[in-house]
Amino acid sequence: MQVNKLTPKQESEICLACGECCKRYNITLLPEDVSKIAKKLKISKKKFLSENCELFVKVFPKSVPGVLTCSTAFFPKTVSDLLYNDFNYLPAGFFVVPQISLKRIENGHCQFLDSKNACKIYDVRPSPCKLFPFLVVEGYNENYPFCELFKKTYKNYSLQSKVFQKKITTYFKMVDEKGMKKVWGTLPKKGKFFLNELFLGSISSKNLEIILSKKIK
Repeated sequence: MQVNKLTPKQESEICLACGECCKRYNITLLPEDVSKIAKKLKISKKKFLSENCELFVKVFPKSVPGVLTCSTAFFPKTVSDLLYNDFNYLPAGFFVVPQISLKRIENGHCQFLDSKNACKIYDVRPSPCKLFPFLVVEGYNENYPFCELFKKTYKNYSLQSKVFQKKITTYFKMVDEKGMKKVWGTLPKKGKFFLNELFLGSISSKNLEIILSKKIK
């Protein structure tokens, strides 16, 4: 692992010459991120969630009771059809990962990436943006061969990564206990639906709430 130390200016120059992470990935949010970004944009959280965000839902086959493990028998037909088209059968249940992400613009880039590869909300950017690409698992940089910054330096963000993962775990438990609407207040009307990492189609907030209301116990 390289341990070169770069100045903040050097790091910035490398990032501004690239910006690939902002062009490739969906950025998922926690409620605290929404509050900070909406405040910076001087709009309400409701408006930000409605206009700048979308649902980002992944499901993984699982039939043993647990947090956010939901019974397939109660999935809305439109969602079941999407899964059946890939599986040709439906497992008894799924672990559901319900998140909210920033909408991406038509070219697939983050909506807050400007023409100079700079972030318009840099001082309140979400934790995944702050941590990327210095993640807790060494060797994970192999997934980011395009990242010039990781090729030139290394930072140990393991503590920050663990704090972030703890927040994610707490978030999922809250959603499991209270539901998405109580955790967020307002939900985007629709968004993307995935089986593992495979994009299947669109999902509505109404259908997501139906799924989450029928957990395996």
